[in-house]
Amino acid sequence: MPRSGTILQINWGNARFLIARLRIINRLAIWHNIDHDSCEQEKGRNMEIQRSGSQPSGKGPADWFTGMVRIDAQFKGGEPARISGATGTVEPGARTAWHTHPLGQTLIVTAGCGRVQRAGGPNEEIHPGDIVWFPPGENHWHGAAPTTAMTHIAIAEAFDGKVVEWMEKVTDEEYLARLED
Repeated sequence: MPRSGTILQINWGNARFLIARLRIINRLAIWHNIDHDSCEQEKGRNMEIQRSGSQPSGKGPADWFTGMVRIDAQFKGGEPARISGATGTVEPGARTAWHTHPLGQTLIVTAGCGRVQRAGGPNEEIHPGDIVWFPPGENHWHGAAPTTAMTHIAIAEAFDGKVVEWMEKVTDEEYLARLED
């Protein structure tokens, strides 16, 4: 089991496999946590494909981000699933505010170079193929490197309808802190 805020190094081919595994795990978790009547409702559902470019890009709200952040391909599982996520592209120097997720968050870096930090932990650099897990309730932020943009897939689950708790913005001093070796 990785420690809090651990960065796992894998190749991108394996990341696609992990995403598929996450979907299977989510379905198994749903199966074990719903009653039989809900299972009967599941039988009537069909696979959904959300086509690339079928949704407009969105701008990350200034209350939650510093700098330019573009949010694409947002997704959310239908009831009773709790999973949701999006692809985020963070321009150089841009980052989230400090925040937590009630059931944790997974980031899969797909392009560029980024930074992540958990409260009380070191500022760490992340690269394509890295998968970052933030445990439930862990206060953290993530963003691009000062001179390089970063694109990632962010995945989290809702608890009592809530996916994220936003806090104060990351200061320039926190963002530019020395990286962990």
